[in-house]
Amino acid sequence: MLSATNLQSLPRDILVMLPEYIHNIEDYTNLSSTCRALKNAMTTATPSTILRLAAAQDKVFFRPDPLFLLMATARELGTWARKTDANEHVFASECKGGNQGLFALALEHCGLTLQRIRELHLSRFAIINPVVDIIDKCVGSQWYAIDNFWDGGASDAYTIKAEPADTLFHLAIYGELFGPDLDVFLNNDAKSRRLKVDTRLEFLKYCLPDFQCDASGGRPDSDPRRVVDEVGPYARREGNYIDFPNDNNLALTWTIKSSRWRPYWKEMRALAGADFQDGFEDSRFSSREEEGPDAWRQRLWEDVMLCQGLEGLSMMRPQLRDAWVDKVKLWRNQISSLPEEPRLVRIGARATLEPPYIFGDLNVLR
Repeated sequence: MLSATNLQSLPRDILVMLPEYIHNIEDYTNLSSTCRALKNAMTTATPSTILRLAAAQDKVFFRPDPLFLLMATARELGTWARKTDANEHVFASECKGGNQGLFALALEHCGLTLQRIRELHLSRFAIINPVVDIIDKCVGSQWYAIDNFWDGGASDAYTIKAEPADTLFHLAIYGELFGPDLDVFLNNDAKSRRLKVDTRLEFLKYCLPDFQCDASGGRPDSDPRRVVDEVGPYARREGNYIDFPNDNNLALTWTIKSSRWRPYWKEMRALAGADFQDGFEDSRFSSREEEGPDAWRQRLWEDVMLCQGLEGLSMMRPQLRDAWVDKVKLWRNQISSLPEEPRLVRIGARATLEPPYIFGDLNVLR
């Protein structure tokens, strides 16, 4: 085996090839800290190489796998998918493989830097863990621990199998992938390409698998866009059954609606301006005639805030939200200036919006 001293004697054009032969991110960082020559050689590793090395240890350093690294690469993957119709078609097709299939696509087209990895691990303590705790109070074990849960203790009592950390990453990944399309919409940018509603639905069906999504294909109001194929997370296991360890769609829907979730966002909005409609609660589009004239503006403002990816969830942290005030004010002003509500897209008996709308997209699939 070569020692560090022997490695240093190799020409630099050989040393810079080493990252391609390293097995994982731990070996990479250990080798980087060995000596100055190797540290310099390791800096030549490309972002795609860094991502490959990180993926080799996703079950150790990047849990939950593959959601953590998929979230870390989702914005770049979404940018790649927007480049051409062909790219978007590949993206939508790979969604059928679930999160593992989508991450395999990210490994082909995305990368990471060590600096970004450091930032993401700092966010675990500043954003991820605190927000997971909030989600746990919405749909997790802390929610079920409410006194008299089934007898009025919880106003939204329901049977939901949820993993709060997964729910956070599902929301963050949706925002990283599709949130940029909201900027295009609010800026009235007719030149930039946006991902289609159908593409968003393919992502939610297969990357947030849920027994209710699976059941939707047999309903009388079924729309082809709601139907799931028996592939990826919906593939039948031995014994001819489909395994649904968690109610992913339902868990995220319930979180967004929860009275334990919404106050954080109301406090954030209050720093930027008055609500368009005070006391607004979203509907399933079944009673839209009962909504006030500015309900759609309120709905859109809340949606834009939710769809900012991982960093956007720092709006729920009182010590971090000040950095977002100006941006939230800007969104409010942009929405206030819109002449009319975004176009509704009917999916079966329900509807979502043409620009990304996380609550509506989830709802039309259940």
